[in-house]
Amino acid sequence: MVSALAVVALVAVVWFGFGWAKALIVDRSEAETRDAALAGAFQATINLNSVDAQDVDASLDNMRSSITGDALLGDLAATEQQIRDQVTATGTSMSAEVLFGSLTELNTDDDVAKALVVLAVRTTTPENYVVNKVSVNASMAKDGDVWKAVTIEPLGSVAMEEGPTAGTQPAPSEPVPGEPVPGEPAPAEPAPVPEGAATP
Repeated sequence: MVSALAVVALVAVVWFGFGWAKALIVDRSEAETRDAALAGAFQATINLNSVDAQDVDASLDNMRSSITGDALLGDLAATEQQIRDQVTATGTSMSAEVLFGSLTELNTDDDVAKALVVLAVRTTTPENYVVNKVSVNASMAKDGDVWKAVTIEPLGSVAMEEGPTAGTQPAPSEPVPGEPVPGEPAPAEPAPVPEGAATP
């Protein structure tokens, strides 16, 4: 009886020990992979939606650091000069921050994942700014130790706010000849002279 109980206890230790080890090693490893893939998706979507008009080279380097695969690298190479020209011509900057996001797929065997990310993207010109809520699907792959975007699929954009850029004021309107200047009383009109009356 004692030996039978010892065997049962040993089996229980082995079984629960295996479960504890699995939770500690396998599950934790998968959770860390999930966190890393999502963090990579966040960084990639931020970098791909951010351009600093004062340092376009650094912005393009950030974009390149967050993508992998021929499709996105080819797209960036094909549009790089267009980005430079547009920023130079308009002085436009873009910055993005993550509102929320989550992984929709994760394959730890092949180190690939998909994520849904929602961003607030602020586009600023010297005169005005607009903030849009932008939703994207990002396909991710592990490149060395870093999770990078393989494809980015825009899902939609909704305007959140807009207005003049800080420090700018609307240009004052020119007064129309004959109209009173705001803040000044209108000139008094002379009283009509009755017919036949002598004029002074």
